[in-house]
Amino acid sequence: MKLARYSPFVNLGRLTDFTPLIRQPIAGFPAMAQLFEDLFPAATAVNGRLAMDLHEDADNFYARFEVPGVKKDGLKVEVREGVLTVSAERQDKDGDSQSASILSRSMTLPDGVQDESISAKQENGMLTVTLPKQEKRKPRLISVH
Repeated sequence: MKLARYSPFVNLGRLTDFTPLIRQPIAGFPAMAQLFEDLFPAATAVNGRLAMDLHEDADNFYARFEVPGVKKDGLKVEVREGVLTVSAERQDKDGDSQSASILSRSMTLPDGVQDESISAKQENGMLTVTLPKQEKRKPRLISVH
């Protein structure tokens, strides 16, 4: 069951018919795309938050984070006082210049998670954090006599 989906990226590429209007300044005014980014900075990729997908099955909750281009040593997964925090640092090199960007995301753990059994795995630009449910939270079959 999918519980939440969040993506901080604005995709203006689908508006191909309006691309000139959106991307080019008109009569001394900035382009519409720039106006949108200035007015709504939380909706753009520069807000520093990782995109996250949260779902569950009978045994676990799963939190998946998009971390393209981030190496394992650039990832930090921490649980403190019932809050899961994931941070990702990406190093970009362009010729002689080098830049770093840090993205992070925190979420309150669902009730009934075994804190000591949490695990994380990175694969194909995705970080999957497995949050095992406590035994009392798992569904069980009760026999009828």
